Amino acid sequence: MNLEERVAVVVRSAVREAFGIELNGVHVERPGDAQHGDFATNVALANAKTFRRNPREVAREIANVAEGEAFVERVEVAGPGFINFWLSPEALWDELNGLLREGTRYGWREASGEPVLLEFVSANPTGPMHVGHGRQAAYGDSLSRILEAAGRKVSREYYFNDGGNQIRLLGESVAVRYAGIYGEEWPVSDPESLYQSEYTAEIAADLAEKVGRKYLDTDPAATLTEVAAFATDWCMADIKRTLSRTRVSFDRFFNEKSLYESGEVERTVERLRESGHTYEEEGALWLASSELGDDKDRVLVKRDGTYTYMAPDIAYHVDKCERGFGTSVDVLGADHAGYPPRMKAGLMALGIPEDFYDVEIVRLVKLIRGGEPVKVSRRAGNVVTLDELLDEVGEDVARYFYVRSSHKTETNFDLDLAIKQSDENPVFYVQYAHARIASIFRRAEADPETVIGATAAPLAPEERALALELLDFPRVVENAAARREVHPIPTYLETLATRFHQFYTVHRVLVEDDETRTRRLALCAATKTVLRSGLELLGVSAPEKM
Repeated sequence: MNLEERVAVVVRSAVREAFGIELNGVHVERPGDAQHGDFATNVALANAKTFRRNPREVAREIANVAEGEAFVERVEVAGPGFINFWLSPEALWDELNGLLREGTRYGWREASGEPVLLEFVSANPTGPMHVGHGRQAAYGDSLSRILEAAGRKVSREYYFNDGGNQIRLLGESVAVRYAGIYGEEWPVSDPESLYQSEYTAEIAADLAEKVGRKYLDTDPAATLTEVAAFATDWCMADIKRTLSRTRVSFDRFFNEKSLYESGEVERTVERLRESGHTYEEEGALWLASSELGDDKDRVLVKRDGTYTYMAPDIAYHVDKCERGFGTSVDVLGADHAGYPPRMKAGLMALGIPEDFYDVEIVRLVKLIRGGEPVKVSRRAGNVVTLDELLDEVGEDVARYFYVRSSHKTETNFDLDLAIKQSDENPVFYVQYAHARIASIFRRAEADPETVIGATAAPLAPEERALALELLDFPRVVENAAARREVHPIPTYLETLATRFHQFYTVHRVLVEDDETRTRRLALCAATKTVLRSGLELLGVSAPEKM
């Protein structure tokens, strides 16, 4: 249990002893003002109807009982019935030494419960990843790390489509460039719809290096499939390289085409027919999704017998369920905001529980330079790729900036701020705190792992504030996991860095008194550990020197 949970247990126990009442929900929080204690609760006010007594009188009786707890130093009643707790130095140092013993696993919980399948990015292999994909990648990967730290079993998956009209257009776009290398032309259905970006020229050059002019001496219609397959593989390899560079990994890359080849799409559509939730109209097969929470019905099979995207997508999520996952979470871009209700309807039609499927929508990110937006246009050829962003600001800054604000809101990525190496840059600010502590240990000629077991002693206000911030880390991680949010972690890290800098400004660490020196080194070591752990959850490095 974290300290907040321990205080809540003390409050419930005190209520039971004083009033014979068993309370399930007890709200405990850290006050914004240190004068109001280390922790506070409004239990007497929130449960006034249960106690049927003056809340301040109730609070006083609870406080009288709670004061007997060994790890509580002082309890006070404030205002109309708030209860403020100060923990003993022994309790705080016991927790800090526990943090140091656990190291970077501090706050991690044992894995339990049903496994979660987290699908994210899932960009189709028709070109390089762009900055929008980067935000989805940073959020999804960081979320998976946070969920694991909070004790969830997580599997990461990337789903891609290597068929359909967009792949044909990619093939034609590359084929035109390929033919141009040899001064020839390639017939296309619609020249205006082709991808114009320079990566198609790169693919064409690689294709020519591999096969020469082989495809120009055969029927274009017959060889376009091979050109498109080469281009798709090239794009997928490029995407994987960028993902690796961004420190994003997946347990599985799932190909949509496999659902057709295995017959899963056909079987899923047949099951939907048998469910009684489909009907035929104007030669097409419709899913009556409006009966299951969607805003309108959706076509599954078109008049020409081909499937809409709904059919393989439902089949894919059925496959997720059949693989034993208890929850499927899709991380989607803002342009897919209307997607969840129709997918949920399709799964419910097949008897899959409504809570199996959930979605996190990642809103748009805008690149800003000099106060002006950097325009992005994939087709026009001036797309800002994720690799280009990484080249300019680096992997650490990109990962951190992407998740510093809530994924549920649009965000501006300030390129001018991102390249600054000063306290204004939040990444630099947090990393510098870690590097500063590493420098302290180099000067001390000591190893952070050797300062475990510092003896308890009263803490100065700056030391106490730092200690409480450190010990709040498990709660922050658990809450972030429960809400599937990442931005609370950078918010916490910046606060922790501030607490450390405030402590370091007021208190010399390498003093002559051995016990004081050891305790302050222990605070430094604990801070270094938590900073590293938090940065690792974000996929950001923790440098020893800066």
